[in-house]
Amino acid sequence: MKRAPIPLAACVVDHRGAILRWSRACEQVTGYTADKVRGLAVQGLLAFDSPRGDPPPLASRADTAALAKLLCADGRKLPVRVTVSPEILDGADGESYSVVMLPVEPPPTRSTLIRELPIGDIIEDLPCVFYVIDETGHLMLWNRLLQQALQRTPEELRSALVKDFYDEEVREEVAQYFVAALENGESEHEGELVGKYGRRATYMFHCCRTVLAGQPCIFGTGLDISTRKQVEHGLRVRERALYSSMNAICITVCKDGDNLIEYVNPAFEQITGYTLDEIKGRDPRFMRVEGCDVHEHKRIRDAIKRKESVRSVLRNARKNGEIFWNEVRIDPVATVDGDVTHFVGVINDITEARHYERRLHHLAHHDPLTGLANRTLLMDRLRFAVEFSVHHATLGALAFLDLDNFKHINDNYGHDAGDAVLREIAERLRTNMREDDLVARIGGDEFVLLIHQQPSHKHVADLLERVRRSVSTPVLVGGREIVPGTSIGVSLFPLDGDNVDRVMRAADAAMYHAKSLGKNNIQFYSAELGRAMHQHLALQASLSRAIRNDEMMLGYQPKVDLRTGKVIGAEALVRWNRPEHGQVQPDSFIPMAEETGLIVPLGEWVIQEACRALKSLSASGINDLVISVNLSARQLRQREFAKRLAATLSRYGVEPNQLELEVTESQLMDNPADAMDALRQLKALGVRLSIDDFGTGYSSLSHLRKFPVDYIKIDRSFLCDLYAEDHAVIPRAIIALGHNLRLQVVAEGVETEEQLTFLRDHGCDQMQGFYFSPAIPCEHLKDMVRRDTRLSA
Repeated sequence: MKRAPIPLAACVVDHRGAILRWSRACEQVTGYTADKVRGLAVQGLLAFDSPRGDPPPLASRADTAALAKLLCADGRKLPVRVTVSPEILDGADGESYSVVMLPVEPPPTRSTLIRELPIGDIIEDLPCVFYVIDETGHLMLWNRLLQQALQRTPEELRSALVKDFYDEEVREEVAQYFVAALENGESEHEGELVGKYGRRATYMFHCCRTVLAGQPCIFGTGLDISTRKQVEHGLRVRERALYSSMNAICITVCKDGDNLIEYVNPAFEQITGYTLDEIKGRDPRFMRVEGCDVHEHKRIRDAIKRKESVRSVLRNARKNGEIFWNEVRIDPVATVDGDVTHFVGVINDITEARHYERRLHHLAHHDPLTGLANRTLLMDRLRFAVEFSVHHATLGALAFLDLDNFKHINDNYGHDAGDAVLREIAERLRTNMREDDLVARIGGDEFVLLIHQQPSHKHVADLLERVRRSVSTPVLVGGREIVPGTSIGVSLFPLDGDNVDRVMRAADAAMYHAKSLGKNNIQFYSAELGRAMHQHLALQASLSRAIRNDEMMLGYQPKVDLRTGKVIGAEALVRWNRPEHGQVQPDSFIPMAEETGLIVPLGEWVIQEACRALKSLSASGINDLVISVNLSARQLRQREFAKRLAATLSRYGVEPNQLELEVTESQLMDNPADAMDALRQLKALGVRLSIDDFGTGYSSLSHLRKFPVDYIKIDRSFLCDLYAEDHAVIPRAIIALGHNLRLQVVAEGVETEEQLTFLRDHGCDQMQGFYFSPAIPCEHLKDMVRRDTRLSA
């Protein structure tokens, strides 16, 4: 509805304000006629908005606009904007002014504005759903957003009940909200609208009662709060996660430069012992342990000051005073504007893990049986000690201790007794050493002493002599006295070496030298010993090359049947054709091969060569000759040795009964049960078995009776000076014992006619030795057998 235009009222006044002319528009606006007001002062009709309330002189308003109220004939005071301008008319006397009064339009009233609002457009453009529902629960009016939310056409909405827009289980509850609005005037509720095609959204509804077209109804709005509900759910989930977390969580608020506890979760309370009520508003630093982890505390302070994240591992104190290790991560929480208001600390109690790490570290550096340092820790300390001695010109010592006959202790008293002895020896060594020195166990019965800063060689010798005597004192185990002994090898550094490897090798060489001199003594490393060790290592390297380079050869010493004098077999004896040294006898390299493990590849080579010789003999028509081979303890203990031997025999086409394996008495008694099992496997294969050097070991008759052997061999040491009665007793007994056990008896090392006569007189079955023949090549053995060379009667 358009308003009528407001007329522009104007009049002319003189310099005193007396009205000279009054326009028709003035009459229309004020209701005063020209005759009524002519000559009156215009100031009497205008009330200017003056701060003092006094009307200013009219001339002072010239060329200005001011607000005033115009007094109308009906008593109204009409707001006007007054403009005063000087007027100069041709022929006019005196000064006059033109006064223009423009009525100021008042602001529309609320009711006027409401009447003029485009309600339909507003309803359609609302950012929420709008609806009007009648008493029957049907929609009367709705907006576009509701139609979209329900995924229905206008025709479908006109005929639908509002409660059908909800899940069936909540329809009755929703209906009650609408009833409450009709009865009480308004109501609020949350509800999830379900669209025709499954679209779901949660709304906050506000309903009010009204009357439309003479009918009571409900109108209202619904704000989509689905996103808010998702956020709220996420917050509840995260809050629950904080509450249920196994890690302690502490939230602090930044206030006046401090960080004060605002929230802690139950895990924090459980780990620290403090409840939220006890510590809320306090700085978390009250839990720190003074003097501990100072650097970490500074890192945390600096990071918080810079408003940055930080991770740290440090110690704190529980409420009961107990110190615990914790891994903490602290992160800032910032507003949208980037202002940090809070910090969140996540604390993981790693006390048990730290203790476990320490236990692992101890286990990694200490022997579990004795608690002494192990090889790893020894090497670290030795490296430092040698470097210190080199740089500071001090004397240090490294002593290797090897317990004498410890295997005998284990075999005769049991492994538990052996462990008890080791623990007692370890304690004695600790007692005799200074706190700064190191005692280590690096093997079954091997101990090491690392001795720092000694004044002289004599001081080291005196200390180690005390140690040797202490170790040799009897140990009481289970009511029995066990007397250990020890061989000690010593190297001095930096005299005997300026690095770890040289010092270790020197002490090791000295220890082996001590054992070779009869055990239970102390030997210091020397230059002569070093040269011997060097020769030993050179020989070891040469022996390894010799096996690879075919420098080994076999000689075959014939075995003779003492009844017929016929050659019935031979023993394969290995020799070394060492370049630039000539032929080396077995006594010079077999012990080293045993010590280094080279005896295994050497033994395999000997068996293969023996099988090759048997194959060659068979090709020459000699099929009844038996070749014997010495078997080492290492070979006998190898897994599946019998299986590999069977493969070798098959590869060369040799019958198993053509091969005889000789094992020493001491090998069998080293571990009788394992030896029995190995011999049974070999016997099942079909090879012949012999006990070499019989009488030099400690075998019991009960074991001897059970071993599946075919021969026993009398050691050459028992054939010396046989005509002395006390010397002849042992070989006679061995021959008688062998026959009583139904074993063949072989004498080795026969060199004289007197020895031969003794053996024949006492019924020995076979002999071998220089009296008949030394070891000879395979071709010579063939010729001997073909010619049927025999031992003379």
